[in-house]
Amino acid sequence: MKEEFKYVVDNSEYVSIDKTKIDDFISELGEINYVHWSKELDLKLEEKEWINLAFIMEAMNFCFWQKPKWKIEYKNDIVGGSNALFYAIIKQVENNIDFLKIENLDKIDKEQFYKIMNGVEGTCPLIDKRYENFREVIEYIKNNNFYDELFSIKSDIELLKYITTHFKSFDDKSTYKNKTIHFNKRATLLANDLYYLSDTINKNVGNVNNLSGCADYGIPRTFRDYGLLIYNEKLSKMIDNEEEIPHDSDMEIEIRGNMLYIIDEIKDRLKEKNIIVNSVELDNLIWWMGKKTEHKSTAHHTVTIYY
Repeated sequence: MKEEFKYVVDNSEYVSIDKTKIDDFISELGEINYVHWSKELDLKLEEKEWINLAFIMEAMNFCFWQKPKWKIEYKNDIVGGSNALFYAIIKQVENNIDFLKIENLDKIDKEQFYKIMNGVEGTCPLIDKRYENFREVIEYIKNNNFYDELFSIKSDIELLKYITTHFKSFDDKSTYKNKTIHFNKRATLLANDLYYLSDTINKNVGNVNNLSGCADYGIPRTFRDYGLLIYNEKLSKMIDNEEEIPHDSDMEIEIRGNMLYIIDEIKDRLKEKNIIVNSVELDNLIWWMGKKTEHKSTAHHTVTIYY
């Protein structure tokens, strides 16, 4: 997929990359020590329940920037953004050991779904879209030989294709100057989750080293802060004024495509230093780096179900 991102880079009008800043950025990365989020949980789940958790979680994992921020309470802490979604679901699992069985997930109607997503601040954004994606996943799992299909997959790219083919809400692609650009942010996260959560998939797939990074709105802001991503005057003003960047616009595609190209460039330079890391691990490190950084700029705002 790197050639697709390079096509975006080579044809960009609104976004450019300062490659001279990459080495300085690498020096700020710190230790690369990837730990999957499941390691933080004390849940005793069956393999199929872990798979169900990953699918429903990533199906709804998008677009948390709206104000006022949606927040929930979890174990006396107030959490927002993607963590609010994560812990809203985890609370249900902790309260009901059978929550993730497909027959129980199938019983969740829109009213129950709204209650699960009820927060202490703000309202869960795009909640009806999240419910649609949730239902898409449940319907496919219960009406097909889902687990047999999953357990027959032999590579990370095949796994990614399976997800985007059978679950349309994961099929994250855009047309840019007559060329299709595949981003597949949530599908990439899901493929990575399944690799770590399912012993069967882990054994069959072997690794997730062929997956790309995850084009969101946090990492481009971090890259802009460090001078790697440069926006032209028009795009800069829109983002700084918190104007919405339309989904599938050239501006949005250029932000995402250039971001992913930088991820690959950083990975290649690390390899030259004998530091081997895959794109998802690197993406995660940079995402957390951005969470800990006091940002000079704002993130771009796009209403979308894809990130």
